[in-house]
Amino acid sequence: MAQLTNLDWDEILSRIQDFATSEVGRHALTKIKPLPNSAAANSECHKVQDAVQILAQGQRPFTESLDLFSIWHQRLNRNAVLKNLELRDVRHFCHEILALVNVIKNFESTWAKQLKEEIFDATEPLSAIDQILTSDGEIRGDASENLHKLIQEKKSIVQQIQNSLDKIVKDNLLENVLQDRYVTNREGRWVIPVKSGLQHRFEGLIHAASQSKQTVFMEPKEIVPVNNRLRQVEAEIEDEIEFLLTQLSRYLSSLVNEFDKAYQALLDADINFSKAQFSHQIRGIVPRFSQTEISLKGVRHPLLILNNEKVIPNDVALDENQRLLLLSGPNAGGKTVLLKSIGLACHMARCGLPISADEGSTLPIFKHIHVAIGDSQSVDAHLSTFAAHLKVLNEATKAKGNRELILVDEICGSTDPEEGAALARSFIIHYAKNKAFGVITSHLGQLKKKWGKDSGVINGSLEFE
Repeated sequence: MAQLTNLDWDEILSRIQDFATSEVGRHALTKIKPLPNSAAANSECHKVQDAVQILAQGQRPFTESLDLFSIWHQRLNRNAVLKNLELRDVRHFCHEILALVNVIKNFESTWAKQLKEEIFDATEPLSAIDQILTSDGEIRGDASENLHKLIQEKKSIVQQIQNSLDKIVKDNLLENVLQDRYVTNREGRWVIPVKSGLQHRFEGLIHAASQSKQTVFMEPKEIVPVNNRLRQVEAEIEDEIEFLLTQLSRYLSSLVNEFDKAYQALLDADINFSKAQFSHQIRGIVPRFSQTEISLKGVRHPLLILNNEKVIPNDVALDENQRLLLLSGPNAGGKTVLLKSIGLACHMARCGLPISADEGSTLPIFKHIHVAIGDSQSVDAHLSTFAAHLKVLNEATKAKGNRELILVDEICGSTDPEEGAALARSFIIHYAKNKAFGVITSHLGQLKKKWGKDSGVINGSLEFE
């Protein structure tokens, strides 16, 4: 796959990844690979087209919740009790499931039906979560009747304590004993500030002292029982919350298989909608598949379309009798761009991606695409530019039959023209005998002639305007 870099394939992948709404989706899109046969490629292309039709209604489902899925899903698998933040992530996941269902509900394509089968109804778990959590991820005060009762009792006790303490701090008889006239909380106990050294004049329990040691914080004797009840109620509230979270987590744990299937569906949706958005922007079409011909109508380079550049489309036709296209023309005439356009169309098609061409285009599913484009020199491998070029040409001599494609830019062009032409001709003859498909560009004048009708080679020329 390394040679495909010279076809701008890495840039194509990067552009597709830009449309993903999750990191796991972006990572999955780096692994787009050729499919085994034309049936698989055709099915995948039509799946992308189905997604294009769904997106045409104006809604793109998001799948951001996929990135946090593994954290809470693994904990549910271990029957752990989920925390508030994890439950909020489960809620987000359920919302995205329902959003996807809403987007595809009116579509009956094979892909849409497959998604519907894999996605369960997330309404019930979402309702169960919403009964306990607020939209901010906090525990609802009315999550249960008992919790509501305890919270109301806590409020009443706190109010009772504060009223008692306020009365104490306003007592003029204690004016010289109190450091300040305010009420505070230390370690869960409501207290008032007393001047250090005068605590013997105040009945109560000492809980802490200020950093300056000028103040001690004391709990008045008369509110000790009420403070004790407050601590008890707070413990009961925590127990009730833990009980509710446990019950909810056990329920969600029973749905781990459904969550797992929905995860795969959401991931598939993110991948396919990303491909669809890319396909829509390059005006992609699903080609016909044939092992005996290349017929590209109005083929264009996808990146030029994405960059809003003026693109001149080209028609390219090769068959079993004319397998090799030898392109010539001046510099800046578009030979390399056309070569890459053909290569990308062939590779995208075998990967199940719609191609930048017009309807009616036909392609084989190539098993191998041999690419000799750009400078492949390697200092580490002791290969000069020309030696590296020859290495790729030599490897391509093993390509035989309809499922092999050879793409060569400026064949043998970086050496003596006379010797380069002779060497290039020998390679081309060998490729033709092996009955591989190929597109080769060259400036070498001697290669533009002496190709007979039975050679399998046809000439083509591009002009610079």
